[in-house]
Amino acid sequence: MWSPLAQGVLTGKYQPGQTPPPDSRAANEKMNWYMMENLFSDRTITAVQKLKPIAQDLKLSMPQLALSWVLPDERVSSAIIGASRPEQIFDNAAASGVQLNGDVLAAIDQILTSVVHR
Repeated sequence: MWSPLAQGVLTGKYQPGQTPPPDSRAANEKMNWYMMENLFSDRTITAVQKLKPIAQDLKLSMPQLALSWVLPDERVSSAIIGASRPEQIFDNAAASGVQLNGDVLAAIDQILTSVVHR
């Protein structure tokens, strides 16, 4: 799967109604064309913010929660994470052993149902 973290949107670093952090992919005009057209909306970012309590309850980072949600999908054979810093690779790799139960998966799906592109 290409961009399982939705170009960084599923990391939770973007806030509704705010401009992207200056060091983020969304702020980079050479890199953000796909993001801004397809992923970066207040509706999507607001939905992602609703995932933070789920991640906190499970003691997962937001990227770990996102990857743990996408990896079990039978249509996904691998996830291309595109980390920009070594610590992101370690954090993302920790998601490989996480198994989310049905209730958690249903809660995530309910939150994201109106913004997921399938």
